[in-house]
Amino acid sequence: MLWPGLTFGKFFKDFKIESQILSQETITLIKTHLKEGDLQKAASAISDALRDIDNAPLNIAVTGEPGTGKSSFINALRGMEHDEEGAAPTGLPQMYLKKMKFCEYDVFIIISFTRFKISDMHLAAAIKKMKKNFYFVRTKVDNDLYNIKMSKPSTFNKDEVLQGIRNDCVTQLQNANMSDTQVFLISSLDLFSYDFQSLETTLLKKLPAYKCHIFMQYLPNVTEAAIDQKRDSVRQKVWLEAIKAGATATIPFMGLIGDKDVEKLGETLTLYRSYFGLDDASLETMAKDLNVSMEKLKANLKSPHLLTVEKEDESLGKKLLRYVEKFCSVSGGLIATGLYFRKIFYLQNYFLETVASDAKVILNKEEIFKESLGSGKAYLLQDVGIENGKSDTTNS
Repeated sequence: MLWPGLTFGKFFKDFKIESQILSQETITLIKTHLKEGDLQKAASAISDALRDIDNAPLNIAVTGEPGTGKSSFINALRGMEHDEEGAAPTGLPQMYLKKMKFCEYDVFIIISFTRFKISDMHLAAAIKKMKKNFYFVRTKVDNDLYNIKMSKPSTFNKDEVLQGIRNDCVTQLQNANMSDTQVFLISSLDLFSYDFQSLETTLLKKLPAYKCHIFMQYLPNVTEAAIDQKRDSVRQKVWLEAIKAGATATIPFMGLIGDKDVEKLGETLTLYRSYFGLDDASLETMAKDLNVSMEKLKANLKSPHLLTVEKEDESLGKKLLRYVEKFCSVSGGLIATGLYFRKIFYLQNYFLETVASDAKVILNKEEIFKESLGSGKAYLLQDVGIENGKSDTTNS
C-alpha cells in the first residue's frame, strides 16, 4: 500500500507562509510517520496539532494615548461595527500599565494619530527587551488627507502627503533608536486603502503557525486575497481531520451518507458561514442596511441552499453525492492514496469552497451589496491606553 507522505508534504508546501497553520517541524514529523507507515503515531501527532490549533489563546495588546483610535482599530481588525454587540468600547483607560501582564501577549501594536509620544517609545523599549514583536500604527490618515486637501486644493497630492506622513514617523523612530521597527498607515474606516492589509499579512507571518488559524477566522473580508487566506486556513484543518480519521479507518471510503453525517455537515456549514460573515444574523443585518429582503440577498448566494432539496425527484443524500462527484472531478479524485477518506470530508471541502465563493460575490458586486466585513466571536484583544505612565485594558 502507498502511504501519502509526499502528498501530505506537498499539500502544505503549496500554502503561503502567512496562511499555514502548522509549523515546518510538525509537518515534517507527520510526514515522516506517514512515510514509515506508522499510522498510530501520525494520528497522535495530528491530534496534538489540532488540539493546539483549537485551544491556542491569542493575545494582542493595542496601546496608545486616549483618542488615538484604539477601539476603532480593534473593531476594524475584528471585522466589527462600533455599535455591534461585543465591539470594543471607546473612552478613557481604566487600569494602570504596571498591572498588565505583558509576558502573556503575543504581539503589541502601538497607535498614534499624530506624532508618537515619549511614552510610546518607552513602552516600545520595554517590549523590545522582552523580545516581543511590536509595530507602530499611524491611524486616521484619511483625516490628514482630507484636511490637507481642503486647505491646499491646488497643490494636493495624495501620494506625496502619505509619503510625508510615513517619513515623519520613520524620522521619529530613528531619533528614538527604533529605526528597524515597521510603521503602518491606516484608516479604520477604510480598510481597502493604505497599509491595513499589509499589517494583517505581517502579523500572520510573525505569529506562531498554530495561532494563525484563530486570527484568520475573524479578520474582515476586505479583499479576495483575505478570503482565500481564510479559506486556506480552514482547508488545512479539514485535511488534518480527514487524515486522522483515515489513519484509523477500518472501512472503505465508499458508503452511504447517514443522518449523523448530515447533522455534522449542517453544523459545519453553519460554522463556515459564520467565519465568512454569511450566517443568517449577518445576512439579516446586511439586508436591512441595503433595504432588500433576505430572499433577494440569499438568491445571489449558493451556500444557504446547500442542504435544501429543490427537486422533488432527488433526495438530500443524492444531492450530497453529486457534490462529492463534483468536488472529486475538480480536485482529481482521492486526496491521499492509501488512506480511506469518508465522503463527509469531501463535502466539507465543497461547502468551504462554496462559502468562500459567496463571500467573493458579496465583496465584488458592489452594485448589489455593500462590502461585508465579516462577523463572529473574536479572539482576546486588549486595548491599552497610555497617559502619563498609566494604562487601561479592555477585554473584548
